[in-house]
Amino acid sequence: MRQPLSQPLSYARRVAVWDAALSVVRTHLRGEGLREVSTPVRVVAPAIEPYIDPIAAPPGFLATSPELAMKRLLARGSGPIFQVSHVFRQAERGDRHSEEFHLLEWYRLGGELRALEADVEAIVAAVFVAVGREPPGRWIRADFFALFEQHCGVSLRGDEDDAELHARLAPQLRAGVWGGQGSDGTPPGPLASRDPEVRRLAAWTSLFSVWSDLHLDPWLIGQGEVGVHLGNFPAALAALAQRSEQGGRAVAHRLESHVAGVELANGYLELRDPAEQRRRFLAVDALRGALGQASLPLDEDFLRELGEPGLPLCTGMALGLDRLIMLACDAARLADVSLALGAV
Repeated sequence: MRQPLSQPLSYARRVAVWDAALSVVRTHLRGEGLREVSTPVRVVAPAIEPYIDPIAAPPGFLATSPELAMKRLLARGSGPIFQVSHVFRQAERGDRHSEEFHLLEWYRLGGELRALEADVEAIVAAVFVAVGREPPGRWIRADFFALFEQHCGVSLRGDEDDAELHARLAPQLRAGVWGGQGSDGTPPGPLASRDPEVRRLAAWTSLFSVWSDLHLDPWLIGQGEVGVHLGNFPAALAALAQRSEQGGRAVAHRLESHVAGVELANGYLELRDPAEQRRRFLAVDALRGALGQASLPLDEDFLRELGEPGLPLCTGMALGLDRLIMLACDAARLADVSLALGAV
């Protein structure tokens, strides 16, 4: 794989690159019939996620994503929409992470995830070309269950509880598949919680993290410049996506898109059941508590409007625009293409 540039871009070049990227992104999505919106940066409550901490902005928080606000617009009849939003996540710092970054998020009516894949491919190609670089020559689709079985020799159903998951993976730990993680048969050991759903979520979240580090990420890097859509996630990792039974497996209608080993985008066939959404938020918040993270409030307005007037059948995608521009410019770090003028 090509080594990225070692020098950051000049600020004149950065301005030109961002202008070109924003222009082609808007051209594509508007050409697909989506309307641009801009929702508030400060929110009453963020979408509750494990390991993502919002930055307090009393009496609320800086948004970690525009997701809940955009879904409320969809419920009120906006039709297909997109926005380029400034979002904030506490203590996310690194070559490919920043506490403040740009999230391109868009929603299409209907239930076809392939349309989101086509959007990602078109947007990636347009941004690469706009900054003068050849885009990925092709894209492939990968199945979570198939890749997991290929790398680890285990066929999963997708909704196993923590005890089942630990039992299924114990032989692989002894064989060194997990690089010595854990001490009781899984990466890492089970969370001490009385709530079985919290234990299930903890086990699957830990599994995905360790599997990604040891197996998925090296495999993605090995694909070179090819783009990869990873789909068919286990139901236990559904987050805000719908679930269903397919071929004896419990599946989440969720996908991730990667280029050159870098995760760029995450999409869902969006969950529309307010009671199920509340259960998932509460389970994640309980997991946060068990992990020593701060509890977060529920967005009751969002949950109410998810029920009435109700979210239409839709798919949604969130893409890290800073990462895409970094890749398109062949840069090594987000800081090499950022328009930030100094540390906060």
